[in-house]
Amino acid sequence: MKKLNRKDMKILRKLTPCKEPEDSGSLLASISSYYINDREDFQSRLEKLSDKDLKYLAERAMDGSECLLCIAPECAETFLGAVERRLAKETAGRLREIFDSSTAVGEE
Repeated sequence: MKKLNRKDMKILRKLTPCKEPEDSGSLLASISSYYINDREDFQSRLEKLSDKDLKYLAERAMDGSECLLCIAPECAETFLGAVERRLAKETAGRLREIFDSSTAVGEE
């Protein structure tokens, strides 16, 4: 498991009540697994993020250091929806392509 960097810890503290976050491989997986009640709760937490922080998470998802396949499908869709509403179309489109191509594996 990788150690969270300062930026990761700052985002985790914005989204969760934890004071001292534990090491985690993925912020989105930790938040969606341990802190949210439902899709609406996850969405309201994402709304607390600045566009800059949301972009950081989207970039991490694009480089593979955040795993959208490691969270519930409804949370992944909620995250993608937030990216599509708030960030550049290119960022949202690229992230959607990565997610769709990953989830299409095995569906054929």
